[in-house]
Amino acid sequence: MQFSINLNQVLQNISELSVEEQFYLSDLLQKRLIEVRRTEIANRVKEAEENYRSGNVRSGSVADLMMLSDDD
Repeated sequence: MQFSINLNQVLQNISELSVEEQFYLSDLLQKRLIEVRRTEIANRVKEAEENYRSGNVRSGSVADLMMLSDDD
């Protein structure tokens, strides 16, 4: 059985919490989102480092980059 809940239901449930609990939930969500972003950035760094190590990067000027994008 799949459990699904829509945003309106979530907001309704949150509104039933005390103000203190709502602030706590807000703080908790913010911290979780920061951690998700931090993980995404770390993954992108790892991918970029791997591309650099394997030689899958190019260097050049902005003009060089624009010429390459025109070739696509």
